[in-house]
Amino acid sequence: MRLGAIAFLFGILFCQTLSFIPAIPSFILLLPLFAFFILPRYRFITLFTLGLLWAMWRADMILAQKLPNALEGQDIKITGTIINLPQERHYRRNVSAWQFDFAPLPFKEWQNPGKLRLKWGNPPQSLRPGQQWQFTVRLKRIHELLNPGVFDYSKYLFQHRILTKGTVRTKGEQRLLSEPSLFNSDNLRYRLAQTIRSELGDRASMGIIIALAVGERQWLTSKQKTILQRTGTAHLIAISGLHIGFIAMLAFGIARRLWSYAGKATLWLPAPYFAAFVSFLAAFLYALLAGFSISTQRALIMIAVALSGIIFSRKVALSHILAYALLLVLLWDPLSVLSAGFWLSFGAVAIIGYALSCRREQGISSLAKWGIGTWRTQIAVVLGMFPISLYIFGYIPLTSILANTIAIPWVSFIVVPLTLLGTAIILYLPALGGELLQIAAYTLDALNSSLEWLAHIDWAIWQQHTPPLWSVLTAMIGVAILLLPRGFPARWLGIIWILPIFFTPPPYPNRGEVWFTLLDIGQGLAAVIRTENYVLLYDTGKAFKGRTVILPFFRAKGIQQIDKLLISHDDNDHSGGAQSVLKNFRVDEILTSAPEKFKENNARLCQAGQYWYWDDVHFQILHPPKNYQAKDNDRSCILKITTIGGTILLSGDIEKRTEYHLIKQYPIDLKADILIVPHHGSKTSSTINFIKAVQPIIALFSTGYRNHFGHPKKEIVQRYRHHNIKVWNTAQTGAIQFQLSADGISPPILAREEMRRYWHQ
Repeated sequence: MRLGAIAFLFGILFCQTLSFIPAIPSFILLLPLFAFFILPRYRFITLFTLGLLWAMWRADMILAQKLPNALEGQDIKITGTIINLPQERHYRRNVSAWQFDFAPLPFKEWQNPGKLRLKWGNPPQSLRPGQQWQFTVRLKRIHELLNPGVFDYSKYLFQHRILTKGTVRTKGEQRLLSEPSLFNSDNLRYRLAQTIRSELGDRASMGIIIALAVGERQWLTSKQKTILQRTGTAHLIAISGLHIGFIAMLAFGIARRLWSYAGKATLWLPAPYFAAFVSFLAAFLYALLAGFSISTQRALIMIAVALSGIIFSRKVALSHILAYALLLVLLWDPLSVLSAGFWLSFGAVAIIGYALSCRREQGISSLAKWGIGTWRTQIAVVLGMFPISLYIFGYIPLTSILANTIAIPWVSFIVVPLTLLGTAIILYLPALGGELLQIAAYTLDALNSSLEWLAHIDWAIWQQHTPPLWSVLTAMIGVAILLLPRGFPARWLGIIWILPIFFTPPPYPNRGEVWFTLLDIGQGLAAVIRTENYVLLYDTGKAFKGRTVILPFFRAKGIQQIDKLLISHDDNDHSGGAQSVLKNFRVDEILTSAPEKFKENNARLCQAGQYWYWDDVHFQILHPPKNYQAKDNDRSCILKITTIGGTILLSGDIEKRTEYHLIKQYPIDLKADILIVPHHGSKTSSTINFIKAVQPIIALFSTGYRNHFGHPKKEIVQRYRHHNIKVWNTAQTGAIQFQLSADGISPPILAREEMRRYWHQ
């Protein structure tokens, strides 16, 4: 059974490596199922095939819900229901909008619609789950940014069955058709969350209490998220195996004790059976309160498997419980393998079972055994999970063992019971429920002060580049050796197996080479230039792109400092992400045409004539000249990079006036092999004379998918192609990478070709 579950898992994993899903008739699934019974010798291969076909069939069903091409970008009327909890998001300049998931009814042009993720600015009333609305919307298919080493948001949305995004049109007709019913679970969660918010007010722990009560994290502050990340305690605020297991165990103990006093009823239904039923019911209700998230589904299935051993009077080994739970989870949702939580939860349980098996403590009290077991479990989980955590997240919280030793019993035995009891009665006994929640918040605030202190220790977190997969596998072998029972010979050899994950350096250019990456930043610009010993970042995209794209890209590549940050001009789509970069990385020098924006960072004004050499690579600022008076776009810093293998010209947002000036100023030096097209391909730039002066072989556009500016303009793209210039656009290709060396310019590495999976539309 255990090997069979692993074979089924491998088949599903293989499906996730496919770039497209071939059409699979439903009856094909029956062939390996039939072979499973008549060919027992080949059951491993059969289950692998069945897992592959099962995942392909389920993925194909979701892909069938994609938005028809004819509806993309059009104003259409839809009717449906708000699902999950809407989020009110606040943006800069006091602008806010609601984001929510919507389940539309089928209509003539779209017979099989899936879930939509909609945004609505300033709705006439608060949105609630379960409400039925008629909207006028404009939709587009999911087409998220794609960069090496950066979180794949398209995968996340696909896993949650969302293939379409859109906006509610302010000029269209929006009509509320009905309010949610009393039996809508999401509406109950919404009411509880709003009641808790009202009761706790501005208490610092309000967001965490709501997360523990109803599984909704939208009210967590960025500071709280950072503390939880740096201490490795984020799992404590997720309604998952730890909390559901605790509730199931508590319910089992109470129900068994009470039912034992039921007299003759115990002959009809033994106390363990009754307790198992109550235990599962309690776990089910808690999972329902959490919105049946993927993590709660896994926990509920594992509890059901464990309780079945009591019902059928059989002692079930943990490895068998894990195997049955794995198989049931994969049958229920094969796409759960796309989430990090899947690997963390199953991995943690497997490690605990492995680390604590065949261990016996002799001659000590029960309390001491519990303490030793708890401490050993923490060490085993932290040690066992670090290769997976380092590969997925790029960091290891070094204070995790101490933080969890304090936080797990504190949250599990004090905060969670108070929170759940207060939540259960607050709608009917608001005074008592509110008091319990206040006590829970008070105790959580006390814990938070300790976690905050641990989070601010300088060595609290270990960060490094994404290790190669082979080193992760060897580290897992090393961990397995180290966790062998005491007395096993040569356990120290496990350390040798672990070392490669820390000491395998990331690749970097040779002397004289340049590795150039035009990041997929949406409607904006950010480019990374690397030589053997130096890193230059040209522009940073919009504000949140600095945090969500540039930071993870740098960390995945092992870049720890920026030698020069060049901000071409002050527009938000070029400079907005700078503050995130400056906050998280050491930046030796800033050059910009808007130094007043970076006064605190001692930024220098970029001017024509500035130049420097890095590792035999020549960098030269061509524009703006001294005392140049023009609007922001035309004052963009223009950078030319010259290597032995070719040249690159980064032109910011310059327009026709500056192009004419450059042609006159640099009749020869303007030539470049790779041109970052000015102003994202707008009509105000890329004059024919400028293109002839630069004579690029390659022209790169940095734009957002279906951006409202319409960049790049079709006539501009055709203008470059008319001159036999190869054209690529980040909106279509994702990040674009080139290597310039003595051998010339390498073929481009396009992220949407290199990283393509079937969920990338």
